[in-house]
Amino acid sequence: MDDLVDDDSRGGVSRLDLRQRRVDRSARIWLRAYPRRWRSSYGEDLVGTLLDLAGPDARTVRLRDGLSVLWAGWSLRLREHPPLLPWLGYRFFEMRLAQRYRAWVADDVLGRLFAVRSVLIYTACLALLYVGWALLFSDPVPSLQGDPWFYAMVWGAPALSSLLYPRFIPRRIWRRQVSAWVPPELRPRSSPGDPARELAEYRAASMQRQAGPAGRPEASHG
Repeated sequence: MDDLVDDDSRGGVSRLDLRQRRVDRSARIWLRAYPRRWRSSYGEDLVGTLLDLAGPDARTVRLRDGLSVLWAGWSLRLREHPPLLPWLGYRFFEMRLAQRYRAWVADDVLGRLFAVRSVLIYTACLALLYVGWALLFSDPVPSLQGDPWFYAMVWGAPALSSLLYPRFIPRRIWRRQVSAWVPPELRPRSSPGDPARELAEYRAASMQRQAGPAGRPEASHG
């Protein structure tokens, strides 16, 4: 009963409420192992399950349950991830992926810090190619000394464009890979919202997505 009546001096919040918030917060941290759209559809159910398993007196989600969520979430991410070569084409040249990876692309583009992640992956892949080329031909790995303008173009230009225009590249990828309808998160900040126009664009994009290359409905397989 003390937990129910004893308020925290900082904000008048009971200790029980603080404990419940702490457990809920820990559950949502573990939940981030799952893809974005899965969390939107089933996240609240899984959070409720984790809270029930933790019990009323818990201060955090049980480690065993959290690790199970982590394993299941990353297993789902790996199953949905494109193979290496198509993924490299998508990441470096914005090549179109197969339709079955459309949901993965949507999660990738709408994920946090997409521009920063893209630059980091781009840099890491170039470094691997740089070292791999030298090892493949039995040459010593060359130093990074050279014309600074070359490295500024290779690494600085993508980073600068991502910082100055954080929504431009994701918006272009979305239109190419997912749909002609662009979600509000990717639109220019100066673009005013119009619910009627957004609904019309969304419906038109949905009809186009359901149509095949020649405007015919796509045949179902399986």
